[in-house]
Amino acid sequence: MSDSYIKPHLRCVHTSGSALSHAVAERALERAAGVSDVAPLPVGPPVHVLVVHTGRSANLRWSADGTARQERFHAGDALVNPAGWAARPRWQDDVELLLLGIDPGWLEKLAAEGGATGRFELVPRFHFTDPLLRMLLERLAAEYAGPGPADGLYAQSLVQAAAAVVLRVAGEGGTETRTRAGGLAPRRLAEVVDFIHANLAQRVTLAEMAAVAGVSESHFARVFRMSTGESPHRYVTQRRLEHARRELVRTSRPIADIATEAGFADQSHLTRMMRRYEGATPQALRDGEGGR
Repeated sequence: MSDSYIKPHLRCVHTSGSALSHAVAERALERAAGVSDVAPLPVGPPVHVLVVHTGRSANLRWSADGTARQERFHAGDALVNPAGWAARPRWQDDVELLLLGIDPGWLEKLAAEGGATGRFELVPRFHFTDPLLRMLLERLAAEYAGPGPADGLYAQSLVQAAAAVVLRVAGEGGTETRTRAGGLAPRRLAEVVDFIHANLAQRVTLAEMAAVAGVSESHFARVFRMSTGESPHRYVTQRRLEHARRELVRTSRPIADIATEAGFADQSHLTRMMRRYEGATPQALRDGEGGR
């Protein structure tokens, strides 16, 4: 375990570290108040922090507006701590937490691109439950817990989705959003699809696809799904799997070479993804035991 990037007094079980552009995702352990050798900083972190409690039920004490408060947190209960906001939280028992630290400037830009008007502010939220947030953070943590490299595009998509929920539950001021109808224009969609196919072997990011589409990064995922019926991550993954499947069936080339050419980190990464989406291994597909 290592020190947390978000809250140095926590001990990380898994962390994204600096792999994400505008956020840090972690699964971490926090000791009960008075037990840890490292005291929390007197000021809040410089990033917005989303926390989801995942372990056994525990009491949390904190201070808000000069008032001491206490609630019992159960698995799935969450809180949002705006950047620099010192609530001086103290757990009465050791706890396991999922954390997402979000760059304030990026979140404000995301709110503006989503149509927010007026002054944007993130307000503290303590002790609420949102199943979607828990699922998103669980999946983010899982991406950085496995033996292989994390899928950067998938992780970016999860961060985008989690940030949108944070804006919904803790955004204040100018949160009315504009409704944009329709998906991408056919020409733009064709250009994005061509870009994806031309760069299957490369790391394709949401920002790059959005630039090709001529829309903002936050807007892109929604209009792409409206145009194709799939998220950008799933669409790219399916195209990579299709390419690998063709090569496995039509050629006798080494599976490791096909995996790299299709944009997977290595053969084991391709095997994991094929099992997940195809229900068969690359070798089974090559042997005619699972091909379509």
